[in-house]
Amino acid sequence: MNIQMMEGLVGASASIKLSGTSMSVYRQASAEGDTEKMKRALGYTGDCTEKAVQYQEKLDKGMKAEAKARREKEKLEREAAIEKRREERKRAEERAEADSPRTADLVQISAEAKVALENKPVEAETDGEPVTYTETGGISPAPAEEDPTLSCFA
Repeated sequence: MNIQMMEGLVGASASIKLSGTSMSVYRQASAEGDTEKMKRALGYTGDCTEKAVQYQEKLDKGMKAEAKARREKEKLEREAAIEKRREERKRAEERAEADSPRTADLVQISAEAKVALENKPVEAETDGEPVTYTETGGISPAPAEEDPTLSCFA
């Protein structure tokens, strides 16, 4: 609650209470038939209600200012939260990149192998047959194929 709101609430409340006092004087003067006293009391009542309206306007301005300040504060909090999430996401991605295994194998070719490749083209003598390589890189004979069989169970 800001100062304008407090001033508006207190001022409007006090003005309405004062207008109630002058209205009781008006009723008393009306019962007595004193028109001059009635006019003065109505004048005081009008002044008090005008002041109450002015204080109400102050209260409205204060409420608008507080709502604006609250919206700005919420906006800043949202922006800070978004920035924090971005930072966390960035750190998580960096950790994931550091922890993730490489998806491709690295191959190093020696200088002798490069020279050999430049001098002699690589040819595979497979005669169209499937080839199986050993762990050392040599060619092993293809296993003999068996006749395929199909079993179905119901």
